[in-house]
Amino acid sequence: MSTHTATDMRWHKEKRVDDDVMRHPADREAWKEFDRTFPEFAADPRNVRLGLATDGFNPYGVLNQHHNTWLIFVFPYNLPPWKCMKKEYMMMTILITEDPGRSIDVYLRPLVDELKDLWTNGVRTYDKSTGKMFTLRAAVMWTVNDFPAYAMVSGWSTKGYMEKFVTLVIGDGCHGTTSGGKKIKSLTGTQSVASDQENGPVIEIVEQLNRLDFSPFGKTVSRTRPSTHMNWTHKPMFFELSYWSKLKLRHNLDVMHVEKNVFDTLVGTILDIDGKTKDTIKARLDLERMGIRRGLWMNRDSDKARRDLAFFSLKPNDKKEFLKFVSSVKFPDGYASNIARCVNVDGGKFTGLKSHDCHVFMQRLLPVGIRHLLPEDDVKPIMLLSRFFSQVTAKTLQKTDILQLAMTLSKSYTSLR
Repeated sequence: MSTHTATDMRWHKEKRVDDDVMRHPADREAWKEFDRTFPEFAADPRNVRLGLATDGFNPYGVLNQHHNTWLIFVFPYNLPPWKCMKKEYMMMTILITEDPGRSIDVYLRPLVDELKDLWTNGVRTYDKSTGKMFTLRAAVMWTVNDFPAYAMVSGWSTKGYMEKFVTLVIGDGCHGTTSGGKKIKSLTGTQSVASDQENGPVIEIVEQLNRLDFSPFGKTVSRTRPSTHMNWTHKPMFFELSYWSKLKLRHNLDVMHVEKNVFDTLVGTILDIDGKTKDTIKARLDLERMGIRRGLWMNRDSDKARRDLAFFSLKPNDKKEFLKFVSSVKFPDGYASNIARCVNVDGGKFTGLKSHDCHVFMQRLLPVGIRHLLPEDDVKPIMLLSRFFSQVTAKTLQKTDILQLAMTLSKSYTSLR
């Protein structure tokens, strides 16, 4: 390690500006509470704060749909924001040549054992910036994942009736079950409260996990879970770390993955893309069964029923105009990929959009492209949603703006529902 890098490992303590702006994980309340809970660890700024991220990909593309490679990285958050996420400082700790599923803990065992030793005993290390030896300790502050990986590392399944790790109960909204057996979320109201088991008191969560009897790891083992397990699939191995249950925030969702999921659903519904739109026949029948939103009921002629194009979906001519607009946009070199290659004007859809493409599209193109093609009441919540993602993914974020962002998201969500 160079002298400059060794010095930068103390940046979060010695050079960070502590104001009302979030630029770095050290500005977050979770980091500060960790310091208050473990003052001995926080006393030496050279102790390493790690973030752990995992995700899978298929290196063969469409040539081999059955193969999956999973990588597990750790990041040193001690470094300043312009360094801590650079590839030079990423450490790939594990390479898994298949989708591990709930058995990811088997692969995590060597890493967790090392983390336990680094927390308890540390390792003697030479500090080149001071020319002295010291005992280096390390701690994982949180994980960063998309939804499927979140289910693996947290032990709380993101599938089924209780799949959401944050359940919103909004005002006097409609709740129930659709004709297809799916949940109906709130449709009206403004007040929201979190009411999910995984967000309960940590002590209760640990006690609950200790009481449950989980099946052995392995893909050949039956996955049927008793009702008492709710959505728990296994006890996460990270709870073996003595400090894990005391963390204020243990898991983060990758905002770009969330943004892509929102984009796929939103654009799929606006363009009425088969397989991606949420405006399905089952959804129309559910509205009819509940007796709400009569304008979206199925149109019945004699013995036949058809699904007419909804007011929030683009007409064929408007769809072509929108797609031609997207294909004509040119970005500065390095700002975004060539999104025009993903536009299928004749097919009325997009193909091959990557996460960063959706990120740029959602924040820059979508609000401009649809504002004159859809009714104003439909455009406003989409623009609010776009602005929300733009502010959340900015390099800096005012702490005082967090509540306002939550209100913006709530308004957009309610309007879209």
